[in-house]
Amino acid sequence: MDSQTNIHISVHPPPLHNGVYAPLTSHVLEEVLEERDSGKPPSVQSQPSFRKTPHKEKRFKGIPASPGIVIGQAVTFVVEPITIKQTLIEPERIPAEIGRFHHAVEECTAELHRTITMANDEAPVAAPILEAQLFMLNDPSVGAMVTEYIQRQYSADHAVQDVFDSQQAIMRHASDAYLRERAADLEHVKQRLLNFLANRNLATPEIAEGSIVISESLTPSEVMFFRKSGMAAFATESSGITSHAAILARSMAMPSVVGLANVCKRIHTGTQLIIDGFAGIIITHPQAETLERYERRQQDLENKLRKLGKYAFLPSETLDGRKVHLFANADSPEEIEMARASGAEGIGLIRTELQLLERQIMPSEDEQTAFYKDLAERAYPLPITLRAFDIGSDKSFGLIGHEPNPALGLRGLRFLLKNRALFTAQIRAILRASCHRNVRVMLPMITTVQEFQKALSLIEGCKATLRGNGEDFDENIPIGAMIETPAAALIARELSAMADFFSIGTNDLTQYTLAADRMNAGVTTIFDTFHPAILRLLSMTIEAAQHRNIPVAVCGEFASHAAATELLIGMGVSELSVAHTSLLDIKKRIRKVNFSNTKILSAEALTLGTSSEVRKYLISGSR
Repeated sequence: MDSQTNIHISVHPPPLHNGVYAPLTSHVLEEVLEERDSGKPPSVQSQPSFRKTPHKEKRFKGIPASPGIVIGQAVTFVVEPITIKQTLIEPERIPAEIGRFHHAVEECTAELHRTITMANDEAPVAAPILEAQLFMLNDPSVGAMVTEYIQRQYSADHAVQDVFDSQQAIMRHASDAYLRERAADLEHVKQRLLNFLANRNLATPEIAEGSIVISESLTPSEVMFFRKSGMAAFATESSGITSHAAILARSMAMPSVVGLANVCKRIHTGTQLIIDGFAGIIITHPQAETLERYERRQQDLENKLRKLGKYAFLPSETLDGRKVHLFANADSPEEIEMARASGAEGIGLIRTELQLLERQIMPSEDEQTAFYKDLAERAYPLPITLRAFDIGSDKSFGLIGHEPNPALGLRGLRFLLKNRALFTAQIRAILRASCHRNVRVMLPMITTVQEFQKALSLIEGCKATLRGNGEDFDENIPIGAMIETPAAALIARELSAMADFFSIGTNDLTQYTLAADRMNAGVTTIFDTFHPAILRLLSMTIEAAQHRNIPVAVCGEFASHAAATELLIGMGVSELSVAHTSLLDIKKRIRKVNFSNTKILSAEALTLGTSSEVRKYLISGSR
């Protein structure tokens, strides 16, 4: 055997104490904001099993990846990589080693197929992620490189490690955050192969119900298996909120925190924990007062959950009759179904570029047409908004070369207008899928009037082509402008004369206005959508939309922010597009307020000079 197995898996937690998932609500958010503004730790009293502890309470700050609160016991999950002996094999062993490699690929492929089948039943959003790993595993070019290594008298284990490590090195040093995240996929595939080559059984262990898993990183398979076994939340050292584990956590409504440096060395199995997915913190050995405060939050959240079901099909309107359309963001056909079940009035955002994540190649026009048509039919008769490929920055998909500052480089509509064949194929596909007349198109990353005009001209050209071919499509398909740069907000009057609707992407608008990377843990205190500059750009955009009487939506994370609901209503937002898990809570809040009062609230908020003043005012003014 040419490999050594070093495994450390710590998975024996004490009995669970009160592990509960808590979704986003205004009450919890208000307490988080109060703590944040005061700088004081929460004060409370805990249940007996937690009250007496010789350990000092500690807090670890990371990045919130999925909201919620869980109190429970840690399970530290660490798998040390297999080490490979750097020795050459005898020439006569080469055919056998090539056979070992192909057998390992077959076994890994079979295992992934089984996991994908489970994902389709239990976590549909994970299936395309696993299929991408399946594509990497069976990539002919990678297989050829491994075989070439073996023919040079390397063992199969050694060849797999060297080939995959060289590919990962390229990705890990990329300026593109998306490519850096995808290096983790290659690592997962490599470890699968090495495990099979070493005859190492690395089945995910059973854990106690309600456990909080602490790990360097988690694969989608591990997230699913741990969730099935009883995991209530997780925290990882890996820092990406775009990691597959984080995406999966949000789709499964499982609280998670990422970007916790060296957390595996600092938190051990059995440690009493609170994970706060709203604030992005982990609290170890919580003292009595801290624990009691979080337990009160959990109880309040559970009570709210029981009461929210009745809101699913009630009108989304204020007490004095102001209609606020509640749409859902969705990334898969399954999420459209969940949104409809939660009473969504439409789909406010489909990130069409996620097809590229699933396929790893650019889909053809016919393939796109089939995909968009399936989405439109699932949503029908509700409207569905397809955002054109938002490629660039952290989502280059290998289509954009190295850029020194990709966030300010070729992305969104800029990229599409420079790749007109790709853009044209997508627009034709969307038009061909619009035969039910419920599809809207949204154009991302606009900074100039000329860009928008060129895009409209291209769309008209696509219509002419389809018209000439006798194809059925929506001649009056609505075309919307995403307002996610300060430039777009400042020229909103001009854009409103050409657009059928606006959708404000508050994440990027905040990032570009405040010069704060939303993926950078070092500037999380600067990235704040309650900043007065952001609110004034929002107000400017909404006024421009009202001037032309076109709908204006907010589809960024701010739309889900409970403290912002009344503010956005009062400013005149006509649509909110949020995760389906937030729909009912937001609807309840809408139905409890008067539009006349929210106008007064928003007018006052716009006069304030700091984020802290805005937050405190919204909390006090909305009660």
